[in-house]
Formats: sequence, C-alpha cells, structure tokens
Amino acid sequence: MNNFEHEFLENYLKFGLGALPKSDIDALVMHLLDRYGYAGYGPLATRRNQEASEILKTPVSKIKKLRYEAALKFGESIEEQAKGRLLAALSQATLEIDDKKEKVNLIIEDSLAKNWLQGQLKNHQLIFDHSFNTEIVKVPADGLFAVLETIFSKNELDEFREAYDSAKKLKTAEERRNAFKQAASKFAQGAAKQAGGGVVAVLKAQLGMG
Repeated sequence: MNNFEHEFLENYLKFGLGALPKSDIDALVMHLLDRYGYAGYGPLATRRNQEASEILKTPVSKIKKLRYEAALKFGESIEEQAKGRLLAALSQATLEIDDKKEKVNLIIEDSLAKNWLQGQLKNHQLIFDHSFNTEIVKVPADGLFAVLETIFSKNELDEFREAYDSAKKLKTAEERRNAFKQAASKFAQGAAKQAGGGVVAVLKAQLGMG
C-alpha cells in the first residue's frame, strides 16, 4: 500500500466506514493530490489553481475551495501551514516603489495564507490592496516587516531588512525587483528553518523542493 492509499484509508475510516461526508472526501483527495501528485504530474501543491484545474478537469473555483478546506481539515498546524505558505509567496515577491511609497507584491492564491496574513495585518491596523486581481496582494513594506517581526527570527529579519534597504536604493525598477526577490528568497529559506520542521515542509512542498 502506498502513502496515498494509506493516508486516505486512515482518514476515511477514522470515524467508521461511510461516516466521512462527500465534501470532506473531496477535500481529502485534494490534500493527497497536492501532497503526492497524480498521473505523473508530481505533487500538485506546486501547481497554481488554474494548472490544477486543467489537470483535474475541475473548475478553478472548486479547486480553490477544496484546497482551503483540505488545509483546515487535513493539514498540520494551521499556523505552520500559513507561515510556510506565506514564506513561499514571499520568496517570489517583488518590490514596487511609487511616489516614494514602497509596497511588496505577493501572489497568494492560497485562501488560508491570505486570510491569515490579512488577520495579522489587521492586528497592526493595516490593510492590503488587492488591485484588480484578488491573487495579487500589495502590502506596505513597513507593514509587512511589522508582521514578520512578530513571527520570525530577529536575526534573519534584520539581514532581510538590510538587503531590502539596499534594494530600494538601486536605480532601475528591474534592479530593485531582482535584488529584492533574491533577498526575500534567502529570508524565506532561513526563516523557515528557524521556525521549525513543519514550516520547512510546507515551504518545500509549495516550491516543489522535494
């Protein structure tokens, strides 16, 4: 019996045969597909909602819903999942400077990570801008650092902030984007290790790092 089968049966039979509702079965299958893959595609966690939709021949809206339910019901610690998924988004984020206002642009398709980040920002009386695409999240750089300070290692964050300060002084937008992305990726890796194995596992799964 492979890991997919074992985990499916373990969760399906937890409360007795036939006890798990169909909606939960669908969420469980989505969880396992994201973790183990399907038909040679590899773990689907690395695939965006649109790609997963095409592979599974399922509407994007349903993929998004199932992934959110799967994270809540079958994933590990919600906080560890949110941290790992936030770091995965941050590792590919870009820096935007407009009218001397610095914003960090993240692509977050994941409802769990986005809702969690929104809650953290609200704790600091901050909001993020969805712009015209609800999956592109624009966060004031100062606000993002304020949130990160409450979550991750100070040593890792101090290094990231220094790199960010250097990046925003570069002359061209492309130079700033590249420098910030490199710094953000390095921070994500280090912060995940400091946060613990659960966060590392989520980050690796999201980025397809094995």
